[in-house]
Amino acid sequence: MRSKKGAGGAKCVLLDRDKTVLMPIGDRYIHRVGDYRIPRGYTESLLDIQNAGYLLFIVTNQGRVAKGFMSENDVKEVHAEMDAFFRKRGVRFSSIHYCPHNPDGTVAPYNVPCPCRKPGTGMIEKIVREHGIDPKTSWMAGDSEKDVIAGVRSGFSTIRLSHGTVVGTRADFIEKDIRGAARRILETDLPSPRGFEPLLPP
Repeated sequence: MRSKKGAGGAKCVLLDRDKTVLMPIGDRYIHRVGDYRIPRGYTESLLDIQNAGYLLFIVTNQGRVAKGFMSENDVKEVHAEMDAFFRKRGVRFSSIHYCPHNPDGTVAPYNVPCPCRKPGTGMIEKIVREHGIDPKTSWMAGDSEKDVIAGVRSGFSTIRLSHGTVVGTRADFIEKDIRGAARRILETDLPSPRGFEPLLPP
C-alpha cells in the first residue's frame, strides 16, 4: 500500500455522528442517550483507521437544539457516553465538535446562521488549525451531502455513506457504512485528488 504524501501535517478522518458512527434506533432521531446503537464492526473499523496513523474527529450538526427537541446538555451527554464507549475499546477521538445552530429553528440564541454548520467549514477549519492537519492526506466521511460539500470545500477526500441509493453526490467514493469507508481509506491511502476549494455560501 502506498503512503500518503502531503505537506507534512497530520492526517485525519473527520466523521459525521448520526448514521455514521451512531445509528438511530428505529426511525428516531438521536436526541438523548438511549436513542442509538453502535453496530458490530464499527469499533474495529475505527481502530483500523487509527492504527494506520489517522487522527479521528467527530464533526456533527445538531440543529435540533435550535428546534427545541433537545438541549445542549443532551448533546454533551450523548458525546460523553459515546466517547467513553470507544475509549474503553481503544478508539480515541482527538476532539468532538458540534454545531447547535439552525436558522430555521425557534429557540434563541441558536436560531441563527452559523459558519460551523455543515456544509459550512467552521468546525473543519478549527480542527485543521488546532491540530496541524494536512487536508491532502485526510478524509471526511458522512451520510449527508452536507458532509461531502464541507469536505470538498476544505480540500479533503470524501466518502458518502449510502445506507441505500445515492444519486448526484460530489463524493470521491460511496460506501455502505463506516466499515466500507475504513476499507476504502486503508486501500486508497493517497493524497486528495483535489485542491482546496474556497468556501462558498451554503
